Amino acid sequence: MAKNNKGKVIQMLSPENYIRKKARTLPIYECLVRSDWEETKMTTVLVARNHTNGNITVCSYLVDLFCLGVKDSMYLFNVPVHEYEEFKERVNREMEMTEVDYTLAHNIVYAAIEFAEEFGFKPHKDYESVTKFMLEEDTEDIELIEIECGMDGKPCYMRGPFEDDAKARKIIAQLEKNAGPGNYEYIEGFDEFDDDEYDFDEDEEFDDEDEFDGDDDDVNEFSEIAFKEKKELFLDMFPKMNDMDEDEGKRFINLVDSIVDDLVDVDQHNKFYEEFLEDLDIEVDEDEIPDQLLGIRSGAQTISNELKDRFMSIYQLIDENPDLGKEELKLFQKKVIGVPGVYFLELLLLQMKDSSKYPQKIKEYARIYPHYPLIQILWATEQVITGINHKKIQGYPFKLETFFPDRETIHPIEQFYTLMLFAFVTGIEMDINKIEAFSSVIWEFDLPEEQEIVLLSAISMLKINYLVTHIRN
Repeated sequence: MAKNNKGKVIQMLSPENYIRKKARTLPIYECLVRSDWEETKMTTVLVARNHTNGNITVCSYLVDLFCLGVKDSMYLFNVPVHEYEEFKERVNREMEMTEVDYTLAHNIVYAAIEFAEEFGFKPHKDYESVTKFMLEEDTEDIELIEIECGMDGKPCYMRGPFEDDAKARKIIAQLEKNAGPGNYEYIEGFDEFDDDEYDFDEDEEFDDEDEFDGDDDDVNEFSEIAFKEKKELFLDMFPKMNDMDEDEGKRFINLVDSIVDDLVDVDQHNKFYEEFLEDLDIEVDEDEIPDQLLGIRSGAQTISNELKDRFMSIYQLIDENPDLGKEELKLFQKKVIGVPGVYFLELLLLQMKDSSKYPQKIKEYARIYPHYPLIQILWATEQVITGINHKKIQGYPFKLETFFPDRETIHPIEQFYTLMLFAFVTGIEMDINKIEAFSSVIWEFDLPEEQEIVLLSAISMLKINYLVTHIRN
């Protein structure tokens, strides 16, 4: 159950690694740019991709074709379509957007970056660390479209409303050095800018850490740190993990994700990702409570919708109020004789209370109900986490058909416990590529937030356990 697995340190996982490793494999949903981008040469570019669960990941690029390239960048990850549409509408209120094909969006962003780099201006740090992986690589596979940059072939600094005098001085100094005096244009947002007011230091480099728009955040803190330093920091922070406050815990998880990112082989990650996606490919129906959820074979006996609803309410109650759930379960047991689902609820209650009776009970019920998926999944999970050689467990290697033969759909509860089993098996196999691939694949399922937190928290612990085992070597 969710509450039994939550931990304050391991709830703050971010999707950056997913975007880096998997975004390019998602199909394009749509691309948009400012309608008058050719005239203004200032535009927001949106590139949205579709997840298999129907959700959208979108990256936004604030592009300056005059001079500075990608000035800002951000993303929304795995959001429902309606949330994406709301975001798009907010952008559209600021500037009229029009849909374009991916090739044009790609060329606009890369042309701006290439032009800016001629004069020493780097893309926004979030582009470099995350959002560039939403775009295809800039190879000959992408049709080249000529995009006009600058003003009459020269770089032109169009000063933005949030760029103070100090920032403007740095940008002008960079142009003086790399374009040369008289070889660039400057346009002040309001009043004409007098270059003579500034004493340019030709050795002063534009510092992309002093970026245009966007604050520093923890997720990029470790991106430029050497692996050896990150390793030493991990070994220092790990013993204090359980005593960290929320901010320290988030920083520790960001460090873990950064180290894992250094270790993961992208090709291996993608191979395992595809295997997981294939193994877990089944429709999940949350609108119907199937007889099989309670351990009744379809058509074997009649079980009323009222009893099914009672089963679901007790399931929730065990998580929210175990003592009250226990009382309700006793009453339920008197109404449904011989229904395996009752014993599944009993096992969840024992889990929640961390009862010493759980190992014996799960073994007993697994023997009595060999065809009830939820109990068999719990039994397989118990064997995995208690140190039994998982390759010798009956049913291994586990696939959905191991537990759900002849099923076309499963219930979200069945999906959740299956994913938990897969997570624990992945962890004991101690392959960081496989662990990270499973972390990526979780985002493909439209899971309730509490289930997502539990699974990603468990996976975070698997990453930490892997690093503890291997990083000391």
